[in-house]
Amino acid sequence: MQPHLKRVIILLVIALIAFIFIRSLIVPDSFGQYGWYRGESVIDNRNLQVGYAGSSSCGEENCHKTIYSIWVGSRHKAVNCEICHGPSNDHVNNVRIMPEPANESREYCGLCHFERAARPANFPQIDPETHGENLRCAYCHNPHKPWFV
Repeated sequence: MQPHLKRVIILLVIALIAFIFIRSLIVPDSFGQYGWYRGESVIDNRNLQVGYAGSSSCGEENCHKTIYSIWVGSRHKAVNCEICHGPSNDHVNNVRIMPEPANESREYCGLCHFERAARPANFPQIDPETHGENLRCAYCHNPHKPWFV
């Protein structure tokens, strides 16, 4: 065998051994236990603090029953309350803990409603340059009943 081929093969073997050694240091032991991810992540996720209570908790306790009943009949009924108002589990458990105010910025509403070619034609979309004169969307539209102006 040619000496230059021997050197290449030796370098490849050394690189392979180094790769296997480094991989054994980096990859956790539980990787692959339940599939193509770290098995301990199941326990980690189970131990995460619950932050979301769900939209039904807003209307069940008679706290926000009027707004909830309007929202349930609106076109935004598929948009969970906590998407705009933030996690509310702490608020549900203790009404003195207030959730963050809803984000009413044009950019936030625009995440769903600015014109995009990939959105269905019947989905309500706006051109942010011509619609609303840079006002907050909630200035004209009630987010709980979007078509009410």
